[in-house]
Parts: sequence; C-alpha cells; structure tokens
Amino acid sequence: MTKIVIYSLIVLILVSCNGYSQKTDPKSADSSQIEKIDTITKLRSDGTKEFEVQTKNGFKTGSGFLFDRNENIVGLKHFENDTLNGFGLLLYENTFKPQYLYESNNGKRDGVLIDFYENGVIKSFRSSDLFNDSQHIKFHENGTIKEIGKTKKGKANGIWLYFDNNGILEKKVEYENGNIKK
Repeated sequence: MTKIVIYSLIVLILVSCNGYSQKTDPKSADSSQIEKIDTITKLRSDGTKEFEVQTKNGFKTGSGFLFDRNENIVGLKHFENDTLNGFGLLLYENTFKPQYLYESNNGKRDGVLIDFYENGVIKSFRSSDLFNDSQHIKFHENGTIKEIGKTKKGKANGIWLYFDNNGILEKKVEYENGNIKK
C-alpha cells in the first residue's frame, strides 16, 4: 500500500511539474510568433510552371513571377497581404523586352500603364483606367512623340496634338465627349 501511495505522489509531482514547465508568459508568446513562409506554384496542364509567388502566413507577398512554357520569367506581379499592389511587368516572350508596365492598387489596375513596341521603345503612356479621366501619350516606333491628349470618361476631350515621325507638330484637334468640336 505504501508503494502505491509513493508511486501516486511521484506521478502527481511529475504531472504538476510538467504542466508548470509548459506554461508561457502571454507577452513573450506574442513577440515570438513564427512567420510561416511558403510558395504557391501554379502549373499548366502539361506540367510546366505558369506562376509562382511566395506567401507569408498564407498571404501572397512580394513579387509573383509569370513563366513561359520553357519556364523563363516573362512577367511579374507585386502582392501585399494577398492583394495586387505596386508595379507589374509583362515581357514579350520572344525578346524578353517589356511589353506592358502597369500599376495596381488594392487589387485593380489603377495608375500608370506603359505599353512598349517589341523593340523596347515606349508605344504609349496613359492612365490604366480607360473609362475615366486620364492623360494619354503615344509614340512612333522610332521613339518620337506621336500624339498627346486627355480623356474624360474614356473619351477624347480637349485639345489633342498630333506629330509626324520626326516629332513635328502636324495638327491640333479639339474634342468634346469623343467628337471633334466644331
């Protein structure tokens, strides 16, 4: 009987010591949280990588990369807390030169959109939202200015300037709601 009492006391002491050793100070638990870093990879049906982005605690974060079928990087999208925020870039798959450079805010294309010719020269520069008020600039393939104007609710509005291949002003046209003003 004394042996049973002694064994019971030993077990109780061990259990209470074990329970005590696992208690933590709530303040120290908050400051020592571990971030879980992982990667999301999207594959095409043929098994080649199409997209890859790092996650932090389950949220897409940083640059996500787009891949061609040979798994060369052909673009990127920037994420913050699982939402598109910042600049994105799409490349021509045959030259790896920029095709589009765009800005996203809160998951939507919002801000600047730059379109490039395949030779790398800027084709146009505009607000990425075509259906609101914006500025619009186009360039000839040789890099000289082609046209410049504003839009209102997505339609040409105000004075637009048009230039020849040498950058010489050819004409001014005034628009109102997309129609030439008389």
